[in-house]
Amino acid sequence: MNLIIGNAIALVASFLMIYAGGLKDKKKILLVQVIEISMFVASNMVLGGYSGAIMNVFSLIGNMLCYFDRLGTKEKTLITVLAVPTTIWFNNHGLIGIFPLICILTYLWLMNLKNIIHFKMLIIGVMVLWVIYDFTIQSYTSVIFDVVTIISNVISVVQIKKEQNKQLNF
Repeated sequence: MNLIIGNAIALVASFLMIYAGGLKDKKKILLVQVIEISMFVASNMVLGGYSGAIMNVFSLIGNMLCYFDRLGTKEKTLITVLAVPTTIWFNNHGLIGIFPLICILTYLWLMNLKNIIHFKMLIIGVMVLWVIYDFTIQSYTSVIFDVVTIISNVISVVQIKKEQNKQLNF
């Protein structure tokens, strides 16, 4: 039953992730991600992916701070200092259980990127590790949508590049 409930929650969160992948405004992306990440926390808890759930809480905090332009080096350092031992404590999936930590810290330290293409490339990179983790905790809807999110962000990057090239040619 937990498998069905966890995957149902992940399904709704995944639709939000796809939607965020198509957005081109960083503030809007971050806002949608706050809702999405909250749902992934719940899904991961139901599916027994405790390190993923805990890291998503840290990600949620980082996103909210970034949204309000309050994510500085001190805040990133504090989240990092708290996230590493928390992952070690709650990790119940060995090496793969460390993937959420890698994702969250990479995203956290680089999410202030101003260039939207670089920001979307960051999302693509961390999503690859989430695919592996989500498969491990049997969040199959998340796996499917992680892959679709990667694809939607790639498409968005291509579209932005085309728009930029058109502007350069005028």
